[in-house]
Amino acid sequence: MGANSKQGWCLLVFLVGFTFLPAGLAYLGPLFSLVGLVCLIGSLVGFYRIKPLEHMVTPEALSSVPPTTPPKPDRAVGSR
Repeated sequence: MGANSKQGWCLLVFLVGFTFLPAGLAYLGPLFSLVGLVCLIGSLVGFYRIKPLEHMVTPEALSSVPPTTPPKPDRAVGSR
């Protein structure tokens, strides 16, 4: 379900909250709506907290800017 166990738990809590919130609003009452809302908020906070763990590299390494030094030219093989 997730790339690691923390993502899996956050996804499970999100799905429970996503199910309880509309069920509470439509049929089951405000207690289920409140539980669903708490689950959704908790899962979103959990996803936000584990986001830095997604890429275990420095922000500089994630940059899409090419290096500033030009590539070295290839040496000609067999030239005089």
